[in-house]
Parts: sequence; C-alpha cells; structure tokens
Amino acid sequence: MKKETNHSEALRYLSVAGGVLALNSVQGQIKYVDLPDTTLNTNNAFFDLNIDEDTLGVVDYRFIQYVDSGSFNISGSFIQAVSNAGNSVLGLDYANYAYPFNLNPGDDIGPSQVFKGAGGPGALGQLALTVDGVSYPNDKFKGAINGLIGLRFRADRDDTIRTFYAWIRVDVAADNKSMTIKDMAWNEAYGDGIKAGEGAPWIGEQEIEVPSNLKLQQLADYLDISSAEKQATLSFYNLQGALIDSRQIEKGEQKLKLDFLPKGILIAHLEDASEEKQIKVLIY
Repeated sequence: MKKETNHSEALRYLSVAGGVLALNSVQGQIKYVDLPDTTLNTNNAFFDLNIDEDTLGVVDYRFIQYVDSGSFNISGSFIQAVSNAGNSVLGLDYANYAYPFNLNPGDDIGPSQVFKGAGGPGALGQLALTVDGVSYPNDKFKGAINGLIGLRFRADRDDTIRTFYAWIRVDVAADNKSMTIKDMAWNEAYGDGIKAGEGAPWIGEQEIEVPSNLKLQQLADYLDISSAEKQATLSFYNLQGALIDSRQIEKGEQKLKLDFLPKGILIAHLEDASEEKQIKVLIY
C-alpha cells in the first residue's frame, strides 16, 4: 500500500537498530503487516485487530477512543485484550490502572517481559487519559508519534493453544482525543519473541514530509476531502475488498456526509492522476 507521511517529525529509529532488526528478521519468522492507517476520533470509536488473521475471525485486541465522554469530559485512548485469557500487553499495573509501555525500537517483546499493561478478557490498557482537562501522569502515549506497543497473544496451532508475540505502532494526539493505528508485525514461530519495530521497512530510515495533493480525513459522520487536481476518484470498499460506492471529486475542498453508506467499517480510497490515499472509516 502506498502510504503518505502525515507529519514532519523524524522517526526516532537509528540506523544501527535497523541493521540489527533486519538481521533478526531474516533469521526468524517475522510477518510484517502494513495496516491502512486508521484514525479513531469520535466517542466510542473502536478498531478490532485480528493479528494472525485466523479463519474464525477471532479478535485479539480492540483499540477504543473516548472523546468528551460523560459529565467529566473524559477523553482517552485505550487498548483492550479480548478473546483469550492469555492475551496481554507489555507494561505495568499501578493503583488499579494498567499502563502499556511505549517501547523503543529494538526493545525485547518475549517470554521474559512483564505483560501487565492490560491482560485478561475485557481488561483495558490506558494509553492516554484526560478527565476534566487533567491528564494522568503515568500515561506513556500522550502526544506519542510512532509509539510502539508490545503484545502477547494466544492462538490455536495443531489443536494446541500456543503463545505468540507482536508489536503495533500507533500515534496518540496531544489532547488525547484521537489515535491512529498504523502497522504491526508478529513472530509466526510460537514461543519466540520479537523486537519492537522488527520486520518494518522504516527501521533505520528518516521520515520526510511529502507534499500531497490529496486530503482524506473522517470527522464524526462526514469526510473532509480535498484535491488539488482537476478531478479525483473516491471509492468505498468493505473489508473483503468489494466495491460499495465510487464517485468523482471535483477540485477543491468539500465535506461528504457518510449516511448513504452501510453501517460498519469501510475503506475509503481517494486517487488522482499522481497519487492515492486511503483510510478506514467507521459508519455509525
């Protein structure tokens, strides 16, 4: 998938780390997955992650976003371990709250680490939280760009439940009102660990801001769209790749209501003669 850089801050990944991780990836069985960048920025928005893409469609983790929720104006980003009691997040628990670690590239994710950043079905790992404008001091992801989360999950292999390790990369807004899920990797060899960032093509590279003719962003129940070219094509696909709707977008900026689409998660794809951009959108 062609990905567009949406910020100018350089990635905090060193070339030496890139060399080590690339070597380890060749020796292991690391599967890298470039997810369509998915931004959650509405109250109760969520993103379900099935790491090993098993045929049963078992969800391993859910990302949840709250925006100005309730009388205390709660805004925050969370990760929830679901499905299997062995699924958990690398981190620590403190005073009845679970805090995932924001890992550095090359950090170990494996059997010797502590997975108390969220564990057990339904448990929430707090990435960042604001209540009535006050942030929690123990949060590790407030304003994080390219934050790395370590995951442990369990799946059936040869009629036996096995343990696997993974990482996922996210951004969390400084105001705690949105987060973006970006990409991930996991070690297909059960019981073997993985290093944060291992297998990713961006390890050791600097991210450079690329000028774009296109803008595509979900804001509540509509899309904010713009095209600098004469005309662009906006298409919507379901998660199985079937085309749901396609239309032409004229030059300039416009807002498109999404109420004509079926409820659920769709992929919005915007393309002109020179580039393309796609995001996941939640229709509710």
